[in-house]
Amino acid sequence: MNIDTLIDGLPLELVCGSLQTEISCIAEDSRLAEPGCLFIARQGTQTDGAQYITDAIASGAVAVVATDDAIVPADIARIITDDPNQITASLAERFYASPSKSLQLIGVTGTNGKTTTAHLIHQLLNQANMRCGLVGTVQIDDGQNLVTASLTTPSSIDLNKLLRTMVDNGCKAAVVEVSSHALDQGRVRGLAFDLAVFTNLSGDHMDYHNSMDAYANAKSQLFEMLPADAAAIINIDDPNAENMVRNCKAKLLRCTTKDISADFSARCLNASIDGMDARFSGLWGNFEVYLPLVGSYNLSNALQAASIANEIGISKAEIQQGLSNCIAPPGRLEPVKAQQSELAVLVDYAHTDDALANVLKALRPLVPQGKKLCVVFGCGGDRDKTKRPRMAQVAVAFADQLIITSDNPRTEDPQTIIDEIMEGVPKDARGKVFSIVDRRQAIEAAIEQARPGDVVLIAGKGHESYQIIGTQRMDFDDRIIAAEIINEHLAKVGML
Repeated sequence: MNIDTLIDGLPLELVCGSLQTEISCIAEDSRLAEPGCLFIARQGTQTDGAQYITDAIASGAVAVVATDDAIVPADIARIITDDPNQITASLAERFYASPSKSLQLIGVTGTNGKTTTAHLIHQLLNQANMRCGLVGTVQIDDGQNLVTASLTTPSSIDLNKLLRTMVDNGCKAAVVEVSSHALDQGRVRGLAFDLAVFTNLSGDHMDYHNSMDAYANAKSQLFEMLPADAAAIINIDDPNAENMVRNCKAKLLRCTTKDISADFSARCLNASIDGMDARFSGLWGNFEVYLPLVGSYNLSNALQAASIANEIGISKAEIQQGLSNCIAPPGRLEPVKAQQSELAVLVDYAHTDDALANVLKALRPLVPQGKKLCVVFGCGGDRDKTKRPRMAQVAVAFADQLIITSDNPRTEDPQTIIDEIMEGVPKDARGKVFSIVDRRQAIEAAIEQARPGDVVLIAGKGHESYQIIGTQRMDFDDRIIAAEIINEHLAKVGML
């Protein structure tokens, strides 16, 4: 594609070089530049891309998009704009030939439940023989390959490239987890969303957004993007739902797991530590199904996924069958697989006070009478500090025992983080709270003291296979560590 075609109609001006210069790739990271590349010198959160123009050119960039004051060699095509950050998504969408317009594109946003809802949509559509791609916190599926994700929502360039690959691989739909950061930074600008889901809203990322209003406004942008012929699936059990879609032009479809009127509803009939019997009602009629997911909030996630499937045209029978076969994404109330264990040990990504409360409230009624619910958790360093005492408050309210430990402390002192979490523990509850800085030792302590029938929740890191201490990223997977400890414990007491 030449520069003329790429920038036509966009607020960009070529001030040096030829409009006929061929562009073979675009990049906003100079390390990814290659021969024939258009380098976009955008302002990052840490550094200004203009500092890396020389590096990009050394790697083969033949054109640069930058502000008027950026220094670009005279032999390089120079394209100026007032704001490279805002134009990146439009350039990416144009370069990759508008892939979102060739897909049923589904965006899922909210504080909690994004990953599970997106995964369930992905499963329902694929089981109904509609090939669906996935872009999420845990995994990316481009229609042929399933890989581990690094960001909830990739950069606009990577996202459009992924969507183009999905189209080329035969996908008819794609579901994308859309984070507040991605919306605020314009990473999904220009994408043609056909459907969007709002799961819920609670306090998170205050280190970035600074206020709940700013956080909510960022989330609401997804629904403002929807055209009139699109559909928005909203969880009206959350008090923020109607405000989230106040400027939405699309058709609104309301979901609830409560006894109130809505387009779609679901009710748990019976629950266990392995799953639940549920009744789903809505535009499809009624059906009952055994849902192999743990937790009442997963009923809401499943309902919203089923509503999306229905809106796309999946039959009631296919939705029912798909729900009966669904699985939770990695690290979302995932049982630890160990030999002959009578303990229920689960790993979950809950890393906000609201998410932790939801998980513990879901597990509490599933703990046999006379047995204990123990939770191991911490808080990440260099991140929102306001939630630390709140995490302790909800844990104390629902668990019988707390072991506070390190999460990803990063460059903060782990003990300082633990001390700030402990500020949320009432004095009369200190007897059931312990702190162990070393995460492996904390998990070991929880499992060692547990008895058959007890439930142990290891929260905060979920699917993550690493721990960041200082600036070092080390292998650490709660699921693997817990399984090793369970097997060691069973061998010690002669049960293996």
